[in-house]
Amino acid sequence: MDGAVYGQLFGTPKILLNGETILFSFSKINALLYYLIVNKTVSRDEVAGLLWPEMNEKNAKKNLRNTIYQANKMLGNDYICSPNKVLLMLNENLPISSDVEIFKDNPLENLSLYQDSFLKGFFLKDSEEFDLWMIKMRNFFEKKFINECYRKVSQDIQAQQYEDVEKNLHQLISIDEYDERNYQLLMNYYQEIERHEKVIEVYYELADTLNTELGIGPSKESRIIFERSVMIVNQQTQVANSRFTTRFFGRLEEIKILETNFSSFYHDDQCYSILVKGEVGCGKTSLVNRVLDNVQNRFHILETQCYEVESSYDLRPWRKIINQISHLFEDFKLNKPDYWQATINRFFPTMDDFIQGNSAFEDQKYIDLNILSQVLIEAIRKISQSQKLVIVFEDIQWLDEMSFQLLTSVLLHLKNKEAIFIFTQREEASLSVDHFLTTINSYELLTEVKLLPLNFDETRLFCEYELAAQTVSETKIIELYTLTEGNFFFLTEYINMIRNDDKLDLMNLRMQDALRDRFIHLSEQETQIVEVVSYFYDYVSIQLLTEIVNIQALELVNGVEKLLNKGILVENLMNDEVVLSFSHSRLREFVYMNQIASKKRLLNKEIAYLLEKSKITEHNDYLIFAKIAYHYEEAREWLKSLDFQLRYLQSYFKFYHELFPVNTYSNDQITVKRSEWKKGAIEEFDKIRLKLAELEADYHSDQDYRLLLMRFYNLEGRFFIKQGKYEQGVIDIQNVIKMAKEMKESYFLLEGYKQMINYYIQIDASKEMYDYIELALNEAISSNNHESIGILLRLKGVNYLMTGKLSLAEKQFHESINTFTITESIKEKYSVNIAAAYDYLAEIRSIEEKYDEAIELQQRAIDLCENKAAYSSLSVFYINMGIILFAEKKYEKAKVVFNEAYAIYDKFSSLWKRPQLDAYMSLINLYQGNYQAVFVYLISSKKYMERFSNPKDIGTFCFAAAMIKRQLVRENHHDHKLYELLDQDEGYYYQKALEYLSPNRNKLETNLLKRTFLEEELTKS
Repeated sequence: MDGAVYGQLFGTPKILLNGETILFSFSKINALLYYLIVNKTVSRDEVAGLLWPEMNEKNAKKNLRNTIYQANKMLGNDYICSPNKVLLMLNENLPISSDVEIFKDNPLENLSLYQDSFLKGFFLKDSEEFDLWMIKMRNFFEKKFINECYRKVSQDIQAQQYEDVEKNLHQLISIDEYDERNYQLLMNYYQEIERHEKVIEVYYELADTLNTELGIGPSKESRIIFERSVMIVNQQTQVANSRFTTRFFGRLEEIKILETNFSSFYHDDQCYSILVKGEVGCGKTSLVNRVLDNVQNRFHILETQCYEVESSYDLRPWRKIINQISHLFEDFKLNKPDYWQATINRFFPTMDDFIQGNSAFEDQKYIDLNILSQVLIEAIRKISQSQKLVIVFEDIQWLDEMSFQLLTSVLLHLKNKEAIFIFTQREEASLSVDHFLTTINSYELLTEVKLLPLNFDETRLFCEYELAAQTVSETKIIELYTLTEGNFFFLTEYINMIRNDDKLDLMNLRMQDALRDRFIHLSEQETQIVEVVSYFYDYVSIQLLTEIVNIQALELVNGVEKLLNKGILVENLMNDEVVLSFSHSRLREFVYMNQIASKKRLLNKEIAYLLEKSKITEHNDYLIFAKIAYHYEEAREWLKSLDFQLRYLQSYFKFYHELFPVNTYSNDQITVKRSEWKKGAIEEFDKIRLKLAELEADYHSDQDYRLLLMRFYNLEGRFFIKQGKYEQGVIDIQNVIKMAKEMKESYFLLEGYKQMINYYIQIDASKEMYDYIELALNEAISSNNHESIGILLRLKGVNYLMTGKLSLAEKQFHESINTFTITESIKEKYSVNIAAAYDYLAEIRSIEEKYDEAIELQQRAIDLCENKAAYSSLSVFYINMGIILFAEKKYEKAKVVFNEAYAIYDKFSSLWKRPQLDAYMSLINLYQGNYQAVFVYLISSKKYMERFSNPKDIGTFCFAAAMIKRQLVRENHHDHKLYELLDQDEGYYYQKALEYLSPNRNKLETNLLKRTFLEEELTKS
């Protein structure tokens, strides 16, 4: 209904008019409407005192009148009315509704309307009475929702109508996250529908919430529900090796493995010791502790930590285990094994024993471990008679050799009967660990749990969960994922920084301390290697690394191998070259930030010089320019950095943005999506513009700086003109022309003239175009610029074509071809420019309706480009070929050729002639009766036409629109979407098409229009 007002007061409040949100100029308009929607009729005195309590009555009522006026004005009618001087009410004659009204009338059937608390997040400054009213209503509606929601859930479960149960229970939990009843209801519901993995997920969510916020654990009732599901999952796992499919930040899949394994161990079923493996900060210890917290009442849990600094000390991690076993004997008053104390004293002497000479430390490693192993196994078996043991070794990559021997012996004898072992290990290569695992795995006594970093979707959900009280933008989540690569430790730290409003570009002390631990034990050579690698934001080749570091090749290889084994560096193969990078970006950042500034400047300058000295050709990887620019920027060589930033953009333009480029090469490595390139290009231009502005004060008279500024204007101007932003583009190009004249730079002067010529081609301004052609030709001839002369001859031909002088145009095109075919090498270099001339010759034959010749010439243009990287040119040639085939009514063949053009548009940034392509595809589909496709192509044509706004695009769109609207009317076809899109009559589009289409170059379109519309008129008369 037109003029319908809807008040959404649950959740973030808003007022909608005809489905569109209305944004009022000040919040008291919203407050007045919200108050009226709930209360219907109120007194003026009441509202004035509520909204302006600090004002006197006269001023408050004056503000109220203005607020009513502004509200009605924005809504377009008198929605707030006053039946007398005392009362205010909502106009009953106008369509006004709200979620609170619908909910109040029938809450049980409208629970979904309660999206969140009443007027969530709404705040009115200096109005305590309004706040009190808002809190009162919030509590009223929340209580009503909770009661009705419980009733609805009970009814639905009883009737086995589960559609809304999960959603409603989650909403109850969100209202009071400490009420265990809601979690228990949800867990029971999941058990009812046999989704036991969700029971486990909910239980751990409850455990996390209670432990973190209240320092308590779930109740016995919740634990019983949980254990019932764990038992069922365990049974199902034994029958069929099924896997969970749900995602859980607490590592649901891994928790399931550990929980079911502990359950099997407890019930004397088959079980395994477990190795939890993953990179630093991925949550290995947290995972183990989380599960141990829930089984600690069932088992004796013994824990020890291995340290890198103690990795050469025999049996050091076992000392803590032995002490804990001794305490268990004392606490439970158990009889110790024979020779227990003597054996322990012998292997783990105290300092007093050492001082008294009772221990031979040097000979200890040679003592037969069999004695210690037997005593230890007997001790574990004795203790396990009352309660089994879980023995945890953290970071076994640092366990000493003798400890591994003892561990292997104990494991092989116990066979996970009386005790199981839990190990954690970093992603580091260790021969000792490998030998241990090989032995144990051969007896099938151990299973490995691999912890991977969170993927992007999991990172988003984790951030939303942790920052539930804040709105987290997609941009912020992308930034967090880029910074952390899904690592739990880094994610947690950065989330804490967000909570504290800290900048994310800084690394806090906890992160620095954790990272410092990774590098503290590196050798001098290893430190030198990681320091140099940290200068490269992506990777460094072994060859380049060898040139930079002052280390012998064999020593360098050994150092790199150790760093790879420690998980600090990773090795990859790129283009048949071995490259190195850090295993995590934060490692690189830490190493780089802890080097002194002078060293950074000198080494970055050296790296930039080495890269610049390397073989770079025009068809090489253009990203090398971006890397050189980065290193010069880090070295504070500002002009050199800008030089290579501009080279990067310029080399990209050669592949993507030049309509008829020179010296093209096939390169499969340069495919970039159009949207990504456009966004990246704009960001690059903004960055360079800011830097040039910063440097102006110091370098404004420097010739190199002025040359860089001119290059920048040239590139940005070309980009804007190509994107249809003519005003900005022309300003830039005029700056190029002005500066080139001042600096006597013939190359850039010609570049500026050519860009102005291309601009006038796009807007169909032949006179202005001719003036610039003459200026450009004079400059090209005086500077003996052979290349520019050939290009300008072709452009002069285009000018003649625009003015209908076909014979003169044809002559110029042939002269251009002759200029570029003097030798085979020149012909190869300028093949795309030759192809462009054939394309225009094909257009002349098409205007003359000599279609066979036109097709032959157009094919020559395509053949010259198909093995080149001139993608913009090729897309234009395919479109022009399709138009010729369309003129011959060979619609299927035209469609095939047009699709070739679309394939290029999908990959590359140029949109030249895109509105024309879409317009013709809409017509082909019209003639084939596919009206859905007609709409899709025509709306796309309109979108790009409005973006570029050049006459030919507008004319071609209106040509297609006129033909389509005429057929819709003639056939009495009722396609509502097309009628909405084409909201004018066919005569309007006919006249607009003739107004914008060139009478000389668009004869196909104008003739078809005139035949169609004039024949219709003649038939009627």
